[in-house]
Amino acid sequence: MQRERILQEALKLFAQYGYERVSLRRLASAIGLTPPTLYHYFPTKEALLETLAHQIAERFEKSTEGIAESDWTVPHKMERFCEAHLTTLLQAPEQAAIFLREAPQFLSEPQRSTFIERQKRYEARLEKILREGLETNLFRSIEPRFMAVSLLAALNATATWYEVGGPLTPKEIAHVLSDTFLRGLIRSF
Repeated sequence: MQRERILQEALKLFAQYGYERVSLRRLASAIGLTPPTLYHYFPTKEALLETLAHQIAERFEKSTEGIAESDWTVPHKMERFCEAHLTTLLQAPEQAAIFLREAPQFLSEPQRSTFIERQKRYEARLEKILREGLETNLFRSIEPRFMAVSLLAALNATATWYEVGGPLTPKEIAHVLSDTFLRGLIRSF
């Protein structure tokens, strides 16, 4: 319970102020702990960032697990992937800052390379769907890696403007984005 409180507060502070500007002392104070108590759970600030980064990666992986390998049509796979990714992201939009900016920039080696490799494996899930669209002659000629990263960037940017209770739900946003990309990819939509 205490460990989870620490992770939640760190997520908020690192996303809001940046990893470099948040000390463990500041984090401990925000939670109402003494620094030694915080060090008991996380001996270094980097250990905390690494835990957060991998916890976030696990959420995304779990949400999209099996979609690329399913028997669904390629358009349905893309829509389901986008919906799962976006729903996971918007449960805590500050995850984007940690996953995309703070962890890749501030983890030291070999943790940084391990994390970046995990990001690439995640991106490869969407790439696999795009490759299937190419192999079945559904899509016009594209570079799957470029398209996967582009679509993920569009999805992740949602975290900067999305408002709970706004005009679109995460599912509706995912549908609009996947539909927009599909219209540009499919040979004759």
